Amino acid sequence: MKKTTTTAKKPAAAAPKAARPEPRPEGISKRDLPPIRRKLMEMREQLLKAVNDKQQRDIEVGQDVGDEADQATSSQEKEMLFELSDNERVMLDQIEGSLRKMEKGAYGLCESCQKPIAKARIQAVPFARYCIQCQSSQESAAV
Repeated sequence: MKKTTTTAKKPAAAAPKAARPEPRPEGISKRDLPPIRRKLMEMREQLLKAVNDKQQRDIEVGQDVGDEADQATSSQEKEMLFELSDNERVMLDQIEGSLRKMEKGAYGLCESCQKPIAKARIQAVPFARYCIQCQSSQESAAV
């Protein structure tokens, strides 16, 4: 009698585990958006009010003309007001851009790498356009 041996099938080798991606910073969720939107709207209103107040002061400064020293001081004040309002306009543009991104569903993503911006960063700077890494890269490249 011939003995037949049956070979048991070997279990299939487990698929190699994919390398674990690096943990990404926790981004914002949809429920985080309403308070952030309110904060952005408040910031926008404060900036618009500040710019309007500065424009009013600029008009008043231009009306008071005195001696040369007064004119020099007035010129410096105008230059400072212009610089401040320019910085405020940039911030206003960033805030409005963030509000548009919310409408499109792209808010909270880095404009450079498209990864979520950390929730803590968004809470600190709600109009942030870049994650910390990309912001650092841009700042070091600008120097």
